[in-house]
Amino acid sequence: MIKKLGLIILFSISAFAMNYNLKPKKISPSVYMFVGHNEIVTKQNGGNIANTYWVNTKKHWVVIDSGASYAYATQAHKAMKKIANLPIKLVIDTHMHDDHWMGNSYYKEKNIPIYACKLQADTFKEGDSTRILHTLNKADTKGTKVVKIDHVISDNTTLDVDGYKFEIVVLKKPAHTKQDMFVYMPNEKVLFSGDLLFSERLTSIRDGSIEGSLKSLDILSKYDVKVWANGHGKYTDLTAFNHMKSYLTDLKTNALKAIEDEMELDDFVNNTDMSKYKDMKLFDRLNKANLDNAFREYEFFEEE
Repeated sequence: MIKKLGLIILFSISAFAMNYNLKPKKISPSVYMFVGHNEIVTKQNGGNIANTYWVNTKKHWVVIDSGASYAYATQAHKAMKKIANLPIKLVIDTHMHDDHWMGNSYYKEKNIPIYACKLQADTFKEGDSTRILHTLNKADTKGTKVVKIDHVISDNTTLDVDGYKFEIVVLKKPAHTKQDMFVYMPNEKVLFSGDLLFSERLTSIRDGSIEGSLKSLDILSKYDVKVWANGHGKYTDLTAFNHMKSYLTDLKTNALKAIEDEMELDDFVNNTDMSKYKDMKLFDRLNKANLDNAFREYEFFEEE
């Protein structure tokens, strides 16, 4: 009887989407943040590794990055209704990595327009599969699918929602990915960086460029920012900016020196001391891959 009861409980758990236990954190007068786990996508975390944001314009919500799944978006909306039961005006995706936008399917079902960059729209077509769909439990991906982007952003664009300006800036060169966007809200001097900025954990350079990422920091530094709404990590001050500047600069400096010294790639990856970052989450998983990418990028690099 006990064994049978255990099977029933196990079936009940696996048959329903996970509870993400989402708790919004207010980071400015109108902006709320859901903080993701500093992990890779796993069945256990349901893909909840990225930060997502909601902006209250007094008449509407604006969503910036929709999260990892239909279930995630559903639960985020439920949590925000408790703060203000307002209609959602639009959703903006900052870049193509699916931990940030597979929740789009929830909003598409409600006819809420989705804005995203051309690279995301071109790379993922309706019905395509993604890492999230391959990784998560089937129950946790119910309703989750790639949906069509309603507004493809190729150039800098400013949206006005109830008097709140959302300045969408499209980077012209690869940074975290081959095409990234960030959003600046001048009303409250909030900058939604997407994955141009990480705190608490290391970034991954696999789809982008170290040099481009450093140049993106130069662009971000020109904005008057009170709140840094970053792609990963809980900090909304300069912590993420300073960490990214330091880590990316060290990757570049070490790679250029190794190349000048005619060091072999394997020696560089295995023997370069980056231990000052060892307490960052995912250091053991990502640092050597980033070193590898750094060496390959700067091997034939010419400064512009």
